[in-house]
Amino acid sequence: MDKSIENKSGEVIESEELDKSKVMLVFDYDGTIQETMKIYAPAILDIAKRLRTIYGVQVENPSYERMESWLGLRNDEMWAAFAPELPADARAAAAARVGAYMRMLVRDGADPWYAGARETLDKLKEQGYRMIILSNSDREYAEFNRRRFDTDKWFEKYIDCGSWDWQPKADVLSSIISDEPEMTYVMIGDRFNDQEAAVKNDILFIACDYGYAKSGELDEADARANSFVELSDIIARLTDY
Repeated sequence: MDKSIENKSGEVIESEELDKSKVMLVFDYDGTIQETMKIYAPAILDIAKRLRTIYGVQVENPSYERMESWLGLRNDEMWAAFAPELPADARAAAAARVGAYMRMLVRDGADPWYAGARETLDKLKEQGYRMIILSNSDREYAEFNRRRFDTDKWFEKYIDCGSWDWQPKADVLSSIISDEPEMTYVMIGDRFNDQEAAVKNDILFIACDYGYAKSGELDEADARANSFVELSDIIARLTDY
């Protein structure tokens, strides 16, 4: 049985020579590492009330299912779905309020990370995997989470698409891969744009079914995780040839 793996440069690495430091794990953040609805839902309900009272925009309190569908989207996509009639300047102010409210909840003691996330990341780090975060967020959100949750302990970079002029994740990932094409990449996420990033860059994709995807959204996944703690075994299975 052939037990070799081919990296993005086309170089074939025999199984016994496969070095985990040559594997780059690319994690989405919201819905993958963080159970974001714990802090996102209260922030959205707060801004919905403010839109009605301050801006006179008659938006309804969205359902949890609807709010979940916004996680992983770019800001412009989310606001187009939630309050398309809101002027651009008011939209920016409302988005800033949502972010500030979420940060307030975390500062007040909320810990939205999934159970076992830190321990699993410790294990992956000890095993020698390299790891980065690729998030469809703005820089302020990324920097807050990086500092608050000390993500530098595990991740070389916390990359936000906002700093890349809101390019699609697939394009940002392509640029990342081009910097180190000799690496073997694995995308790990819970939404369609994570899967799209993996498919367009021809890399492995692990679907996080515990996140916020709708049924059938991640049908092209190479593997599926029902909890964060399952990821270490799944990653080992996919990368240990």
